[in-house]
Amino acid sequence: MKTYPLKIFVRHILLVRLAAAALLLALIAGAVTYFYQKEQLSRQVADIGRQGIAALTRRVLETAKRQNIEPLAALSQVMAAAAEMPAAYRSGRFVFVQFYDRNGTVAAEGSAPEPRAGEAGQSLVKVRPFIFPEADRVEAETLRMADGMFVVSVVPITDRPGAVKGYARGVFAVSAETAEQMRGAVLRSALIVVAIVCGVTAVLYPVILQLTRRLADFSAGLLDANLETLAVLGSAIAKRDADTDAHNYRVSLYAVRLGEAIGLGAEAMRGLIKGAFIHDVGKIGIPDAVLLKPGRLDADEFRIMQTHVELGVEIVDRASWLRDSIPVVEAHHEKFGGGGYPRGARAQEIPLAARIFAIADVFDALTSERPYKKPLSFDETMVILEQGRGVHFDPALLDAFAGIARALYDAFAGHDGAELRKFLVAAVDRYFSAGMESLFYG
Repeated sequence: MKTYPLKIFVRHILLVRLAAAALLLALIAGAVTYFYQKEQLSRQVADIGRQGIAALTRRVLETAKRQNIEPLAALSQVMAAAAEMPAAYRSGRFVFVQFYDRNGTVAAEGSAPEPRAGEAGQSLVKVRPFIFPEADRVEAETLRMADGMFVVSVVPITDRPGAVKGYARGVFAVSAETAEQMRGAVLRSALIVVAIVCGVTAVLYPVILQLTRRLADFSAGLLDANLETLAVLGSAIAKRDADTDAHNYRVSLYAVRLGEAIGLGAEAMRGLIKGAFIHDVGKIGIPDAVLLKPGRLDADEFRIMQTHVELGVEIVDRASWLRDSIPVVEAHHEKFGGGGYPRGARAQEIPLAARIFAIADVFDALTSERPYKKPLSFDETMVILEQGRGVHFDPALLDAFAGIARALYDAFAGHDGAELRKFLVAAVDRYFSAGMESLFYG
């Protein structure tokens, strides 16, 4: 049983496809993780901005409470007392802050001492409409600019009963170090997911490989068993009819070479090979008195002999693996110009495989020795085939066969089964092994 080439095929294809699937899955999982973590990063930055503006607001409210003054008045004192505006935090600093009364009028504002930072904060505030959140809500938006990452936050300022007295809006610049740490965390998370996917694939590969190779062994063994059954069935027919396998071998080889000459596809070629080898399987059901009669059959006996076609189709149809041979089994006695049996089909009504086989079958019959005749020479055979052009044979196929007939005659005509078997085995391996690979992996 030849399974090693199939194993190699399975291993290579499995490795490539698993690697491709792992890469695709890793990219998808990594991208999902990256964007999820990026969203989480935006939320973290927004929290930093909210916390910063809330802390600044608390200072204002504490001043208002301590001095028993209005929050906006306390704001003015806090702003005036600040040596440097705005205050710096570990994760960043405010570059611009505005405080509003309940009507949205600016009561006070401050910006970073560096002109560039302050201008960046002011530009962000100007291009965004002011939002008046409810007392228990804080609005925050994360923005990315050439100067870095910023958070624009709006926090309501309330009195003790919880009534809104004003609003604080601040632009918080996230420090480069904090932003880099957050981006690093996002990338690490994505890379970890990719590594996990690749690691799981690496662990699963030998397991899947072992199971797939076992399946390949089983599939190859099943193919061998089917081919052996085909050979036994063909041999049984040949032994009963002519006591030799040579006819089946030769017609199969002739049919294969003609199929190759016209560019017949691999799938059609497999059906042709099966049909050629068991084309006369129905003769198993023909009585010996008719099948083995040495002389010419009378009309009734010939009608009985013709039933081997229907019997053959009935036998083959019971096996799904052999059903693609039915066109040859059923139609190999049809004639291109009509008048054949069982249906009297004509021209293209006859399956292509049957038209191919008809030429191969007659060519072998003419060039082979029979109990009732001597083999004809190559030239005599080709003359007879030419006489059947358009009557018995497809003219286009006959032209294709004429180009290879001499080589076939020299290589196989008159040879016995032992010499022919190795050539037929090579053809079977070429088309049936390739068929398995394309069926399972192609």
